[in-house]
This record gives sequence, structure tokens and C-alpha cells, in this order.
Amino acid sequence: MAIMVQCLRCKHGRYMQWMKNPIICECELSNERFVAEASRICPMYETSNKKPDIVHYTKYD
Repeated sequence: MAIMVQCLRCKHGRYMQWMKNPIICECELSNERFVAEASRICPMYETSNKKPDIVHYTKYD
């Protein structure tokens, strides 16, 4: 059975946010980017037991 998860709670994510835009997750396994708080089905999801480290940017480079 597939369950809905959020990348923001996954241990395989690198998290970034530009200004007040949604947090983006870059998956360390697939190198794809997703909106971190959006619900999705992911077979590679593993729950992280720590608070996500989010890199904040103030401008687009």
C-alpha cells in the first residue's frame, strides 16, 4: 500500500528556500527537486528523526 509523505520529513533531502517561496527539497538519491511540503508517494522515503536544515537564500544567482 502506498502512503502519502512529505519530502520535508525525509532523511534523503537537502532543503533550500529563496525569500518567502516554498521550501524546495533536492533528493540525494535521485537529484530531483520537489516542493518539500507537498504530499507525494515516494518509494525511497525514510523518516528523519531530526529537524530539517534549510539553507535560506536572499536572491537568485
